Amino acid sequence: MKRFFLALAYALMLAGCTDSVDDNTTKESKTKAETAELNADTLDVNGYINRARLYLANQQVGNAIRDINSALSIDGKNVDALLVLADIYYALGDLDNIMLTLNKATEIAPLDSRPVIKLAELSFLQGNSNMANAYLDKALELNSINPQAYYMRGIICMSKNDTVQALRQFMKARNQDDSFIDPVLQIANIYAAQRNPMARDFYALAIQMEPDNWSSYYDLALYLQDNGNPVKALEIYDTLEVKMPGNYQISFNKGYVNLVYLFEYDRAIDNFDKALEINPKSVDALLNKGVAYEQKGDYRTAKSIYLRILQDNPNYQLAIDALHRIGE
Repeated sequence: MKRFFLALAYALMLAGCTDSVDDNTTKESKTKAETAELNADTLDVNGYINRARLYLANQQVGNAIRDINSALSIDGKNVDALLVLADIYYALGDLDNIMLTLNKATEIAPLDSRPVIKLAELSFLQGNSNMANAYLDKALELNSINPQAYYMRGIICMSKNDTVQALRQFMKARNQDDSFIDPVLQIANIYAAQRNPMARDFYALAIQMEPDNWSSYYDLALYLQDNGNPVKALEIYDTLEVKMPGNYQISFNKGYVNLVYLFEYDRAIDNFDKALEINPKSVDALLNKGVAYEQKGDYRTAKSIYLRILQDNPNYQLAIDALHRIGE
């Protein structure tokens, strides 16, 4: 999504902040460190499964396949290994083998709800919500204390824009497992979209649960800037910029906050310049930089920026409107 705002009395709609930040670098480093701690010479079935999970999380699919095959060669009926194998097939886009693997897991362990939940996920991804809900009903019959099932049901409700039911399902998942962060984030996002102050509490809870998950900090900053606390939002972006140097989204959002909420035009220009160093092709950053100069009253520089945009994007309506607005 993009957020847009109306700059002062102008009718120009400016490209706003993105709704997520990529913290894969931190996750990748952590995964590599964890993987390195596992000694291949001493692995048992669970060791191979755990390392396969780590490889898969780090998108090292080939290594994940090697380790999960090693696990299954030791115990071909290990349900945990079959579940990881299904995840590997998903990463490869092999839907047929996902189904075969999960069905095998349900045959081996008919009272285990986990493969049933994954079958629900697969049905949902294939666009069959009714089948997904049927699988979830079965999973909950097998185990009523089942936060993953309630979470998946919440996702299905979200796909149907039923946020009331989605909140109920996510709350059930949260109440059944207070270490499960995914429903906490979903609840926070729903409340944020509703501009409900409870969003701040749930983002704070997510940060408390996973202090190194920078996406939660970013989402909290987005909520704060849109709900009357841009200074605090900027403080969070400053922290994120240190933790995640060279991140375009953070530099852009700092410029957005300085331009839109704090009217600090020179700082906004510096922020957009930094964003453009990271992503020189960003029309959004260039456009907002032009508006910052326009707000300062430097129409000559603003005009040159808008014309530069139109050189590569001759039909870009926001730049055309901007030139008309300043009398060009």
